Amino acid sequence: MSKLKNLESFMQLLHAVQNIERVARIPNETKRRNTAEHTFELAMVCWYIVEENNLDLNKEKIFKYALAHDVIEAYAGDTPAHDVEAQKHKKGKEAQALLKIEEKFSHFVELIETIHAYEARNDMESIFVYATDKLIDPLNASMETKQSIWKEMDMSYEYLRLYKDEKIALSSDVQPYWEQLCKKLEANKDFFFHE
Repeated sequence: MSKLKNLESFMQLLHAVQNIERVARIPNETKRRNTAEHTFELAMVCWYIVEENNLDLNKEKIFKYALAHDVIEAYAGDTPAHDVEAQKHKKGKEAQALLKIEEKFSHFVELIETIHAYEARNDMESIFVYATDKLIDPLNASMETKQSIWKEMDMSYEYLRLYKDEKIALSSDVQPYWEQLCKKLEANKDFFFHE
């Protein structure tokens, strides 16, 4: 395959990432975000938290993890947190998607290694990006003032905490943001959640 054909194939992968619609949305809007928009937001939020807290983390690794963390969704799709049945099949779908990426983009070794390293979470940077990723959607949802996506999905505050607490707690750098966010949600439970 020519270099141009390889690049076109990779661009098609990026276009597929852009076409994955997520449940999450920008606060107070109805338009759903796509995985590429989420990826941009994650990279920027990670950068912000690192700078705000003067964290001793490798930014290049953080950016690579943030950019690569959901590329598999091009083939696996997004699995919403509230979809309990879909969550049961998430790991299998994502494993198949990663195999497809490894097959189609074997020449992009660094991308494949980055995805594997992110999934393994054996360094502080991958753990930081993972925890920040789990913070992003609740943070956006908590900024809504006209409507509540959690009410629309009939998600309880207890389920949100059950799904997010342990994942975000993996990073002591992200945990304080989660704790403050939970206090905000608890103070406004009637707006955000059904009883």
